[in-house]
Amino acid sequence: MKRATLVVSILGALVVLTSLVACSQEAPAEPTIIPLPQSPQETPTLECPATPTPTPTQPPPATSTPIPATPTPTPVPTQPPQALPATPTPVPDLEGRFVFQLASGGDIYVVNADGTGLARLTRGMDPTFSPDGERVAFVRWTNPWGIYTINPDGSREKLLFSSDVARAPVWSPDGSQIAFYFETEGLTPPWKEYIEGYGWLTLIPSQRQTEWHLGVVDVADGYLHQPYCDRFSFSPTWSHDGARLVYDGDHGLSTTTVEGPNNVQFNDDVHDHFPVTSPDGSRIAFMHWQHDHWEIYAMNADGTGREPLTGSSALLERRPSNVSPAWSPDGKWIVFLSDRRGEWEFYVMRADGSEQRQILTNVTDQLRIDYRGLNERVISWGPQ
Repeated sequence: MKRATLVVSILGALVVLTSLVACSQEAPAEPTIIPLPQSPQETPTLECPATPTPTPTQPPPATSTPIPATPTPTPVPTQPPQALPATPTPVPDLEGRFVFQLASGGDIYVVNADGTGLARLTRGMDPTFSPDGERVAFVRWTNPWGIYTINPDGSREKLLFSSDVARAPVWSPDGSQIAFYFETEGLTPPWKEYIEGYGWLTLIPSQRQTEWHLGVVDVADGYLHQPYCDRFSFSPTWSHDGARLVYDGDHGLSTTTVEGPNNVQFNDDVHDHFPVTSPDGSRIAFMHWQHDHWEIYAMNADGTGREPLTGSSALLERRPSNVSPAWSPDGKWIVFLSDRRGEWEFYVMRADGSEQRQILTNVTDQLRIDYRGLNERVISWGPQ
């Protein structure tokens, strides 16, 4: 029964399918009518579709086959930048001439400030140029003893003043006089005591002693003046106007005049020695004994503004000495002697102590300077 019903259903489905196929071939479908627009429309704008963002590709899995590594290049060392050579600081040329001694009583030489023209002048000690540079004064302790003058070329040597033991001649600013110091004989003050009922009694009378006094000689005729001064007076220097002398006295620096009882104390530092006045009279350079060595100091002509011009580290095993200062004719420089390199050599510095440097190396390389620490005037600076 169920099988007959299934057969009838299949046959009915085949009949219906056959009918539908026949109908689709006989009557075509009607076209769809699209109504025209009643008003003109804008032409639609064409837009390009956006480019799709590519999905990142996953890296392929590593394989067991080794990939050769790219060799790392050897780094080339970078050359340090080459420093440009420093521009040398120009060294001012020195003008004028020097006259100097090798030792007290030894040979005296003259040389140009640039080191040229070295020539032996004579024999003696403490040479010094006249203000105009035309003459040199010096002393001798050999017969005949005394103060001499000579031309820088060695001509016209003249004994100006006879003295057994004279030292450190120095010209007055106008060149008419020469001051110096010399050995003489004096008397010690007596020792007196006051005794009740007897009055003052002399216990120890005056004794003769060697003293050093100042002298001033006129260049024209050799006439001697003896200024009032201390019993032990050394190394005089003139004021700018020639009215007074500053010198190394009993208790420091003192000052006096050529004539009259005008000797007074200038300062009270017993370690100050060898004063030298600048050409314009505004400053005084001098030597100062500093514990165990010499330094060069300077101060104003009235004693104010005292300051050191040379110096060295206190940590040095041996502190060098700087001695025998002398001013340049224009007052801008000071030449001096120093043993900072072991031997006595010549140096120069500005008036304020700056720009210190060695000079006349060609001279000291061949000639030995001997300084005995007796306040010798080793060198003098004159005009050309």
